[in-house]
Amino acid sequence: MNNGINVNSEIGKLKSVLLHRPGAEVENITPDTMKQLLFDDIPYLKIAQKEHDFFAQTLRDNGAETVYIENLATEVFEKSSETKEEFLSHLLHEAGYRPGRTYDGLTEYLTSMPTKDMVEKVYAGVRKNELDIKRTALSDMAGSDAENYFYLNPLPNAYFTRDPQASMGVGMTINKMTFPARQPESLITEYVMANHPRFKDTPIWRDRNHTTRIEGGDELILNKTTVAIGVSERTSSKTIQNLAKELFANPLSTFDTVLAVEIPHKTFT
Repeated sequence: MNNGINVNSEIGKLKSVLLHRPGAEVENITPDTMKQLLFDDIPYLKIAQKEHDFFAQTLRDNGAETVYIENLATEVFEKSSETKEEFLSHLLHEAGYRPGRTYDGLTEYLTSMPTKDMVEKVYAGVRKNELDIKRTALSDMAGSDAENYFYLNPLPNAYFTRDPQASMGVGMTINKMTFPARQPESLITEYVMANHPRFKDTPIWRDRNHTTRIEGGDELILNKTTVAIGVSERTSSKTIQNLAKELFANPLSTFDTVLAVEIPHKTFT
């Protein structure tokens, strides 16, 4: 089975690491949107990129392959225009849009770009001043929607790649993120995992299409048979119980113990 994943430790030698390089999404954080986007301050993009590049090179210098989620997504969407269109429809629906003037305008705008640029734009966000869309609804002219600068919000947390998905044994969880600011990140993962040949046979222990939440920062792989998962603001006890049932029932899983660990319910950004 060529599943592309085999993680049974938090301290073993790394072979491959999934990354996202900070991009224009960081520059699209504003003082008005910091809290909504889960930031306490606005990072400086050039420094963030410099630190990221040093980190990535350190991984490579020590024998690890660096794999970029944005590159995987680009490869998937370049291979299939149908998959790209399906992804954009899914993205816009989750952002609250339905077929009509704004939905159609965003679809046309994003599909008109080269695929690599489109993926970068999904991360960066789409500002309202980028499109000439006539706004006639009251919500577009007054209230919180009118005060939002974006049709699609940026994804500045995307460089925390452990949260929207987590490798666990030979499989992966694709996570239902707690906060709306991060939910599109695992949508990207969903399309990569379903369509990229690198992950053709990878079992998904739990997908993002649930009402209960979990994030990868709370998932720790202790060994080949034991997982510890934090009960936190971002991961519910019900999710842990359901995931444990899936791990115990799936013949591809080697896990027979799931430890639930209560941790402080506080947002860490």
